[in-house]
Amino acid sequence: MAAHFDLNIIVVGADKFTPAQRQQVNDSILVMTSIYAPLGPTVGTVNRFSISTANSRWLRSIPDYAGAEKLADLFSVKTNEAIDLFVVATMMANGWSPLPGKCPKLIRKSLRSPVVSLDGTAANSGNTFAHEIGHFLGLPHAEDDSSLVAPALVASNFMRVESGTNTSMTQAQSDRMGTHCTIRF
Repeated sequence: MAAHFDLNIIVVGADKFTPAQRQQVNDSILVMTSIYAPLGPTVGTVNRFSISTANSRWLRSIPDYAGAEKLADLFSVKTNEAIDLFVVATMMANGWSPLPGKCPKLIRKSLRSPVVSLDGTAANSGNTFAHEIGHFLGLPHAEDDSSLVAPALVASNFMRVESGTNTSMTQAQSDRMGTHCTIRF
């Protein structure tokens, strides 16, 4: 198998997600997968978990960065080394992630795992999934490192600060992510 990362999708407050929101999670995974597929690393095994609203300690909606930290600390998947990606209904940003994520993932850091919301369309939230995983795998914003993304390419890059539905990736970004400790071959 090519260079890849495994992923734990953890839907928080899953019992309150509408059928359309559940479909958007699935569609967002497909969008994320399509962003990574051309250059890699690719998305490997996707494990799915859900946390009910009652068990979520009311972290279904994340009011601030500290709430994202608490969510990741309380509910990290301890049975595998896949990247945990928490999906919530709403939060103060489209997503947050450590830069880079630690290995093993249970090492305490200010934020241990990416947390994302379903903001906008599946194209937008799928980009957010890919963008926050990119941070976890060591990528800064596209505007912040011209050795990874030439200025002429920033506007369409998935790591742009305001990335929206952007899907392009550079070989240098792929190479950088390929060095992260969660990448498997």
